[in-house]
Amino acid sequence: MNRYFSQITQKLIEYSKTKYVRIGVIIVVCFFLLDILFPLPNTKPYSREIVARDNTLLTAYLSTDSKWRLKTNLEDVSPDLLKAIIEKEDKWYDWHFGFNPISIFRALYSNIISGETVSGASTISMQVIRLLEPRDRNIFSKFIEMFRSFQLELHYTKEEILEMYMSHLPFGGNIEGVKSASYIYFDRPPNKLSLAQSILLTIIPNDPNSRRLDRKFSDIKKYRDYWIGVFQKNDVFPKSDLTDAKYEPIEFARHSIVVEAPHFCQMINRKYTGDKIVTTLDLKIQHITEKLLSNYVNRVKSKGVTNGAVIIIDNKNSEVVAYCGSSDFYDSNYAGQVNGITSVRSPGSTLKPALYALALDLGLMTPKMRLLDIPTDFSGYIPENYDRKFNGSVTFEFALINSLNIPAVRLLRMVGFSQFVSLLSKADFNSIRKNEKNLGLSLILGGCGVTLEELTRLFTAFARDGKIFKLNYIINNEQDEGVQLFSKGAAYLIGIILLNNQRPDFPNQLSDVTKLPKIAWKTGTSYGKRDAWAVGFNPQYTIGVWMGNFNGKGSPYLSGAEMSVPLLFDLFNAISYGEDKKWFDMPNDILERDVCAETGLLPTEQCKNLVLDFYIKNVSPNLKCDLYKE
Repeated sequence: MNRYFSQITQKLIEYSKTKYVRIGVIIVVCFFLLDILFPLPNTKPYSREIVARDNTLLTAYLSTDSKWRLKTNLEDVSPDLLKAIIEKEDKWYDWHFGFNPISIFRALYSNIISGETVSGASTISMQVIRLLEPRDRNIFSKFIEMFRSFQLELHYTKEEILEMYMSHLPFGGNIEGVKSASYIYFDRPPNKLSLAQSILLTIIPNDPNSRRLDRKFSDIKKYRDYWIGVFQKNDVFPKSDLTDAKYEPIEFARHSIVVEAPHFCQMINRKYTGDKIVTTLDLKIQHITEKLLSNYVNRVKSKGVTNGAVIIIDNKNSEVVAYCGSSDFYDSNYAGQVNGITSVRSPGSTLKPALYALALDLGLMTPKMRLLDIPTDFSGYIPENYDRKFNGSVTFEFALINSLNIPAVRLLRMVGFSQFVSLLSKADFNSIRKNEKNLGLSLILGGCGVTLEELTRLFTAFARDGKIFKLNYIINNEQDEGVQLFSKGAAYLIGIILLNNQRPDFPNQLSDVTKLPKIAWKTGTSYGKRDAWAVGFNPQYTIGVWMGNFNGKGSPYLSGAEMSVPLLFDLFNAISYGEDKKWFDMPNDILERDVCAETGLLPTEQCKNLVLDFYIKNVSPNLKCDLYKE
């Protein structure tokens, strides 16, 4: 009998197990079917956030639905704010699976006893669902929220759900998210909030339009102090900190979202996509550049020069670390919103170093070889030097350091116009590429259009072994392979030539200054003195400076030497101080040899006056001097 009873009992247990397993399987299958049929709602569109390389906010833009909704990550907020939110809204957040059954039964009991809804027992996960998928507040909606919150917990980690919650909380008007509220109400990032400000932010979402801080609300201090008391009772924060928080005054204000480096941010916003764009801008260098440029322009306005632009590139990785499109973006009197870095203008003589480097690489010249600086008619084109003088036979390096026009045009004919334009096209000079058919020999004297961005990038090739790379505006571990414009040897020799301060475009006001940066630099002045350029480089940075007027008006003082070089030197002294003794290593293929001083060619027995000259091994010409004969 007992044996029979035990067998029946065993059968019932096995049956019940099978039954519950089947029920469990059915529930799981149903849930996954519902999960497929009713996918979770997407997060709302975020505001685009542009930040500097150290993660400091440069500016932000309204979301596509016209909200200030900055995506908030856990590392963006202070531990106090995070603790206050969880303690106030869902202290069991780390332990439940979307909804809290105990809280629900407690809320149900309280609501029945009181005869009205006094508690909704919503967890943070349930609130996220309600923020993403609003619906009428009733018992049916509550069940949907419970299902959705469980669904949410299966798809996302606790940290990701908390970030969604903090990014979508309403704070009144078109302000959503903890980060947005922190910047707009307190003018600071959420990791810099005081404890009182953190607690204040936790109570606004309960009634966002009544408690918004851009409208004075007399009872908001009462709500804040109530929760300070709750936190004090529960030992959430140290009592002394809560006491200090209670006496901190409340600021009722609405601040504008910060705008740093406006030209830079506008360019980034047009060029890149994403909720948060981490740029290469170095705010310290940017602020130094802005101040120096603004002060300098204010000093020279009396000379009829009202604006300027500066771009600074880190030679190590071609990252743009400073970007000033004008001296004052908000100065409407002088068209401050025009971006001088991307404006197309005549480059004057600033393209000459590229031509001279190409001539070195083609084996046409060495630094001591000679070019004629005499009146010349190039098929109807008769160029003149800046000083309207002629120097006769001059060395290659003298012609470049003195920026002589006639030797440059002569060298362009030797190199070949199409070959030089091809080089500039490889360096992405867009206007030159598009208008190639309309250009002539005057190209090398500024008879073309370039931007400060293109020109400064070209000079980075001299600092990077002759290779030109795309400029990096965002933090990106991927580096392009670059384009080899010049050989290492040619790039080095041009740098050595441009390093010389004994030149006519060296500013008179700097002649007595003993502490000057060690840089290679080239100036340019456009026809009619409308544009003054200076571009310089050392192993660390390449800096481009443009000075002029956005209305195109010229000034007798607008020359590269007088107007742009002093600012260029100030910038290098400010950001690269102490780098003056470092220079580039000489490439292995750069050698020295004796040459005839009169021709720069290899000497014969008749050549008595010899000088040392650099040459590129297996590239430079080996012509013998034929000036002297028996």
